Amino acid sequence: MTPATSPDFPEHAECKTLMYEANQGGGDTPGLEDYLRALQKRKWLVLAVTALGLLLAFAYTNQRTDTYEAVAKVRVAPSPVGAVDARLVQPNLETEREVLDSLPTANTVIRDLGLTTPPNDLLRELTVQFRPDSDVLTAAFKDESPARAEELVNAFIKAYVDDRNAQATDFYESQLQGFADAQTLPAEELQTINSQIADFDAEIGRIASLPGDDPERTRLGELNSQRADLRQQANALRNQIRVEEQGAADVRREQASRTLPAAILQNADTPQHPIGLGATTLLLGGLVGGLIAGILGAFILDRLDTSARDEGDIELAAGASVLGSIPMFGFGSRSGAAALVMLSSGKSAGLQRARESFRRLRTSVLYLSAMNGTKSVIITSAQPGEGKSVNAANLAIALAQGGTKVALVSADMRRPTIEGLFGVRNTHGLSVALDGQGNSDVPLISVGVENLAIIPAGPMPERPGELLGSATFESLIQRLEDMYDFVIVDTPPVLAAADAGAAAAAVDGVILLVDTARTDTSTLLKVRSDLDRAGANVLGTVLNRDRSSPTGRFRSRYDYSYEKAAAGIAS
Repeated sequence: MTPATSPDFPEHAECKTLMYEANQGGGDTPGLEDYLRALQKRKWLVLAVTALGLLLAFAYTNQRTDTYEAVAKVRVAPSPVGAVDARLVQPNLETEREVLDSLPTANTVIRDLGLTTPPNDLLRELTVQFRPDSDVLTAAFKDESPARAEELVNAFIKAYVDDRNAQATDFYESQLQGFADAQTLPAEELQTINSQIADFDAEIGRIASLPGDDPERTRLGELNSQRADLRQQANALRNQIRVEEQGAADVRREQASRTLPAAILQNADTPQHPIGLGATTLLLGGLVGGLIAGILGAFILDRLDTSARDEGDIELAAGASVLGSIPMFGFGSRSGAAALVMLSSGKSAGLQRARESFRRLRTSVLYLSAMNGTKSVIITSAQPGEGKSVNAANLAIALAQGGTKVALVSADMRRPTIEGLFGVRNTHGLSVALDGQGNSDVPLISVGVENLAIIPAGPMPERPGELLGSATFESLIQRLEDMYDFVIVDTPPVLAAADAGAAAAAVDGVILLVDTARTDTSTLLKVRSDLDRAGANVLGTVLNRDRSSPTGRFRSRYDYSYEKAAAGIAS
């Protein structure tokens, strides 16, 4: 949206004043001369810290040993082992992980490869992981030799697969042996009875050949009856043997038709690059980090007063203008859906002031978008509990209500909050899409606000910061910028995790939330330092829980009149 079409366009003049006049030579606001004077006074400190950063990076680069990591994958399927009926036993991946990462498996690898390494030493370098929604175990082995890392991880997964499949084979063989044992006694009895029947047949044939008046012929009836009884017993034994043979045939057919309990999905390749950053990157990082640390150290020592009392102090510490000021909501509007004051129907003066504050912040953000082409921003804070997620959600709603198409990305995968505010389930979202092993589709969820869609954080991944610093996340932001007018990304606090810095490269800039009740100047300096090192473009700050507005009987009656009018319109 351009300023000409924004309903809040007349407020842009006020926004421009906020953005530029604060740094035009206030009494306590340092100018360029102050910065140069601080650097000149402590130039040796800057040089020493820069040299120290480079020296530390050089020392670390020379003393570290390159380590390579080879990765292989195993698919685990249901197994008949332990089954009490015809059903297969579903694998417990945590149990299977422990089996793969166990002393028996390590001993098998040592035996197969003819190693002399203690098994515990091998297990220390082996890592086995899995995703709860998959049937794949991922094994990784670290070693100074890339070829040895590949050989050992492949040996581990082979030993595990062979052992699991051998257990299934033993299970089927045990069943077949049971059926074979069950046939042994009936077969022996049948052989004995067949021999007796043959004897009866011979005796009956002999007597039948005697003359008709021979007294022995009277035994024919009794002999035929006894032979019939024996044949009936023989038939029963044959049926029993056929039942056991059928059971064995069913086991063989079942064994042939079922998938192996374990299979190698991916053998490891020889790793080509060591783990971690390269030597050049480390040296450059040490140089730049030392230079930044030296400059910041010189400035901090020059500015002994670290208290943040007004907007000028905050702008100086954060290095960016104040875009807006959000007042306290009140105790009833700090969590859950009640925190979405832009959707609230409340008519209290506090809620009216809060809504108008977000509309003014919307105007400042739209001005930035019009002037700088900004389409995507991160909203973060210094520490947890400062209200970044609540402010991000309300700003997104305010933009959407003004006609701007907004995508709100819940990228705080460590402690997602956006989902709770909008009542959205967090079963599938950003983490699954960025992980690369599952469904890459990103859910854009409508929350009943026109022009607004959110992307949930999804289940917490193992390394959220790496996902946010990936090319996949950057590509996602670019796609959202093509689909929407504005993209807002909610990340973890800067001082609590490195995620915000990792994600900063993918967006146009960062808006830093400053809690006037908790954040001081020294904290803001640290936040800005972290963001600078991450290459973030800090667009401005937002004062949250601002208590500077007059309240009670000292407030102007014009404030009351506007609030009453706004409350009447809302009703």
